[in-house]
Amino acid sequence: MSRWIAIIAGIVVLLIAAVVAAPLLIPSEVYKERVVALVKSQTGRDLVIGGNVGLSFFPRLAVKVEDVRFSNASWGKDRDMATMKEMRAALKIMPLFKGEVEIDSFVLVDPVIHLEVKADGTPNWQFETGAPAAPTATGKAEGKSSASVQQIRLGEVSIKNGAATYRNAQSGAALAFEKVDVDLSLPGLDEPFAASGSLVWNSEPLKLTLKADRPRALTEGGQTPIEFALSSSKVNATYKGSIQALGGAKFSGGVDLDVPSVRELAQWLGSPLPAGNGFGPLSIKGNAQGSGNTYTFNDAQVGFDGMNATGKVSVQTGGVRPMIRGGLALDRIDANIYLSSSGAASPATPSPASSGGSSGGGAAESGWSNDPIDLSGLKAADADISLSTKELLVKEIKVGESALNLKLANGVLTVDLNKLALYKGAGSGSLTLDGSNRVPQLDAAFSIAGVQAEPLLTDAAGFKRLDGLSAISFNVNGVGHSQREIVSTLGGKGEVKFTNGAIKGVNLAQLARTVLTAPATGWQSGGSQDTDFSELGGTFTIAKGILTNSDLKMLSPLLRVTGSGTVDLPNRMLNYRVEPKLAATLQGQGGGDAKGIEVPVVIEGPWASPRFRPDLASMLQNREQTIETIKSLKGEGGKEMLKGLLGGGQKTETPADGTPATGAAPEEKSKPADALKKLFGG
Repeated sequence: MSRWIAIIAGIVVLLIAAVVAAPLLIPSEVYKERVVALVKSQTGRDLVIGGNVGLSFFPRLAVKVEDVRFSNASWGKDRDMATMKEMRAALKIMPLFKGEVEIDSFVLVDPVIHLEVKADGTPNWQFETGAPAAPTATGKAEGKSSASVQQIRLGEVSIKNGAATYRNAQSGAALAFEKVDVDLSLPGLDEPFAASGSLVWNSEPLKLTLKADRPRALTEGGQTPIEFALSSSKVNATYKGSIQALGGAKFSGGVDLDVPSVRELAQWLGSPLPAGNGFGPLSIKGNAQGSGNTYTFNDAQVGFDGMNATGKVSVQTGGVRPMIRGGLALDRIDANIYLSSSGAASPATPSPASSGGSSGGGAAESGWSNDPIDLSGLKAADADISLSTKELLVKEIKVGESALNLKLANGVLTVDLNKLALYKGAGSGSLTLDGSNRVPQLDAAFSIAGVQAEPLLTDAAGFKRLDGLSAISFNVNGVGHSQREIVSTLGGKGEVKFTNGAIKGVNLAQLARTVLTAPATGWQSGGSQDTDFSELGGTFTIAKGILTNSDLKMLSPLLRVTGSGTVDLPNRMLNYRVEPKLAATLQGQGGGDAKGIEVPVVIEGPWASPRFRPDLASMLQNREQTIETIKSLKGEGGKEMLKGLLGGGQKTETPADGTPATGAAPEEKSKPADALKKLFGG
């Protein structure tokens, strides 16, 4: 018996020795030729092994090849589809008998892979020839084979200094990865899997780490806790939660995203945004959930372009554009960031009419901006979001605590302001920015009351001369590539009413008297005192940037004013005729008739420094009322003025013979205009 045991043992030893020695006895060229022929028959491509080939079968199945090249498709841009300096792979044999796969090592050194897609959609990894894969006998057999693998362990698995490119002639996509280094670690399916690596994409270094606590759950369609981190100068992101890879991908966990500049990130990703300001820093924190094409952020904390928000946001992809829904509470909304092409307020091109004088409005004096307004970025997504904000900034206009609903569809942004706190007043309105067409379009409709006029007009138009409580309603629209173009096409209508206020720094009564003496220029012509009023208002229409008003009315002590005229908004020019009635009594301030002299005044020129001149011809057309008022004046002065107004004058004495006295001056007839000038201090 012992003799047979010895014989069997000897045979086993000889077999093992043969397995170990066979690779040493067979020349490596034989391996090369067999492998090259097999690859050629299966793919139709050439495999070139320029270096050594090493092969062993015990105690592990190991192979090592050097200087490998695999040819590309005949239409490919690169000669080779793949090259590598060295490949080492080793698989332990004994664990296979227990249904376990234990890869002792798998190392690729300097691998380079080129993937391409033709214009007709054919990829370079689609081979021209090759035997079809043998079909699985039955689904049951396949399941049994899969179940036979009880354990997987990875030893040294890494890629060192790899590179890869991808070109798609059909879509135009092009990607290039360089300096790819990857290390994997998997002690077992029931132990944590770890991966770390780095690469360079679009000249930007990226670092990635991944950890999965229960790899077996992923292979069986379950969930596992996972941690992921991506870091670079363009974007930093972390995720800590759970993930399910099979049976429909799902995830749920905490997300922390930090983007120093959305504009730079878009440029780096190959989708540059239109030139302009905005789309800077972005940060997102919250609990993320995802399934299919729907992603939800709960308890979200979002920071974007210096604005901060909290709330809930959901994103649905898969359509023509992403759809964003949610509700956010913001500390402020600064629309100015997106209305200018530069970070600071850009200088506007002054109009010829706006170069002189001072309106006290600061930057508004320089005219409307010619900086291009590009709303094409509104086509990037669709949205339906409810927002509340403590502050809303549009140009110099400052809106207080407000609530609005924002809808963005097909490049058209509609903002409905349900609650609007504006300069101590309140109101509502809507604003539409249409970026769907080549030329941007603006529509606005607002109704507000109780607003402090001075700060509103100062911020909106740089005009500081009007104070009081105001009620304003308007509906306007305009189109254009710049602020100036939009103002030049502006159309619409509205109504304005100011109460219990003052025209600051202008005494209209004094101004009326001043312009009768000589035309004057500048608001300073009215002195430094204010003109108080109990009511000031009227209605207006706008067509092609020209505002027209025909029912101006102001009630003030000692003064009643009516008027009509136009305001050239593009050129900031006034062409107005007002009719102040200088009353001799305080009675009538409430709107009743008041006796006095009407002194029509024409106001024309740039609104920053208009010119005032009297309309004496109109005064003389109403001679009866003017005469009646002058008669009420006491003393000889009134009689003399009345005589002058009616065309009378002093007569020279004539001798009885009718011959004028020697040296007597000829008779001078007084002009009515001169009489009026004398009346008002001329």
